[in-house]
Amino acid sequence: MPQVSDVTIIDIGSQSISAYNAERLSDDTFAVKNTCVIEYSGYMEGKWLKPEEVIPSVFKLLDRIERGSGKIKTLYVGIPADFCVVRTVYDKIVFPKPKRLTHLDIEELLNANDPFHSSQYTKISADAVYYYNDKGERMHDPVGTVTSYLKAQLSYIGAESEVLSYLRQGIMRHGIKNVRFIQSEYASAMSLFSKEERDAGVILADVGYLCTSVLYIGGDALLDLKSFSLGGAMIPMGLSDAFDIPFPVAQALTSKVNLGYKDGEYTIKYETEDYVFPVESVNNLVKECIQCIMGYIQKAIKSFRFETAPYATLFLTGGGFSEIRCARECVARCAGRSVDFVQPSVPNFEKPYYSTTVGLIQGGLHIEKQEKFGFIKRLFRV
Repeated sequence: MPQVSDVTIIDIGSQSISAYNAERLSDDTFAVKNTCVIEYSGYMEGKWLKPEEVIPSVFKLLDRIERGSGKIKTLYVGIPADFCVVRTVYDKIVFPKPKRLTHLDIEELLNANDPFHSSQYTKISADAVYYYNDKGERMHDPVGTVTSYLKAQLSYIGAESEVLSYLRQGIMRHGIKNVRFIQSEYASAMSLFSKEERDAGVILADVGYLCTSVLYIGGDALLDLKSFSLGGAMIPMGLSDAFDIPFPVAQALTSKVNLGYKDGEYTIKYETEDYVFPVESVNNLVKECIQCIMGYIQKAIKSFRFETAPYATLFLTGGGFSEIRCARECVARCAGRSVDFVQPSVPNFEKPYYSTTVGLIQGGLHIEKQEKFGFIKRLFRV
């Protein structure tokens, strides 16, 4: 039977869907008790490539988790950037007289400005970029402040209503009534960076298998989110075409690439055959693929609605090409700015590939904790 401190999440990637059941150990750590991963056809350009695979894959994952951890009461589902949008809203509320702000005041402000009414999207998250009180003081948490008005810039994340309905109805048929949605890359960024780092502004690119997302975080709010349908799969696909080799051979070759090599050969044994490839030709093609993806990342950053410093570090995560040896120099040269690869610091999950997984687990645990204490606060109207 699941413990009170347990959380179960579904992480939807463009190559695989995974499920995790984890237990909170402390505010910052957790232990995974059960996990299962299933590969499927994925998604591109905001569409499932084979919609008929999605719910059956989720069912298999949930069956596996429940066999090991017991009946799931609440399921947290990560929604990828391909199915999401971000909207920011500016608002000001004036009170008849100065008052001490409560959590209910903030909830009412966030609910009143939902920009997704009568649209194809449904709100799955809302937060403030900043607040200002009547003294002109900027703050991130105004609860407890006495003020006659409150100005705010609010950030809302919306997911395609059709996608949410499809997932929710399918999961409810499995017998899970409480389904919560979290934006995957936003959860990843909240987990990867400290509050001080986020307050300064963070640009993060998550390079996946078929898709890449680029986001800009300010404080606790997601300011902008872009995605495009190119990812790490471009590299083995390019190698397969260039050398006329089976895709599994191209995947094995990709795993051996070291961009620090200048000459020599890569040797791959597949089934009964040995394949030999010149290092220079392979590395040049891989660099071209990285350059192409980085070009789209740069276009995404330039299209942000908020200005970002041209010298700001670009952080990269995801399994796309972070595993390619000596890729940092090539990526930084393409980006024209400092670049840093980031990954979770949680033991056994210290790879960029796990960034969204860890973010969703920590996000689910955070929501559980906040709602537990939020109930007490609402009970006493504080």
